[in-house]
Amino acid sequence: MWIFSEFIPPPECPVFEPSWEEFSEPLAYINKIRPIAQRSGICKIRPPKDWQPPFACEVKNFHFTPRIQRLNELEAQTRVKLNFLDHIAKFWDLQGSTLKIPHVERKMLDLYTLSKVRHSSHFKQIALCVFFSVCTG
Repeated sequence: MWIFSEFIPPPECPVFEPSWEEFSEPLAYINKIRPIAQRSGICKIRPPKDWQPPFACEVKNFHFTPRIQRLNELEAQTRVKLNFLDHIAKFWDLQGSTLKIPHVERKMLDLYTLSKVRHSSHFKQIALCVFFSVCTG
């Protein structure tokens, strides 16, 4: 059962279209219209036609170091795994040792997935199956 009987749309947001003179100082103009915009919580300002914001970066002094990002690192799950490995590596570094990830069948052991399996309720069953297949294999 609905508590509200009908939908009441919110009021339209105020739209401001300043002249070139008003917009010569954009921050001063924003301060001027602030009381009206605060009442509605939002507003839209359409700058004068042909207005271009000033470029705020000094091109001559602008330098950045690009980060190499492999495509497989774009997934959120991969980032979680990389963070997990980073934490383990830092732990071993604090212990005075380096992390050496073992290889199984010429592949790096996935420590993140192994830790998830270890903390799952099915670990005992998986361990018994692996142990049994290794012993009888």
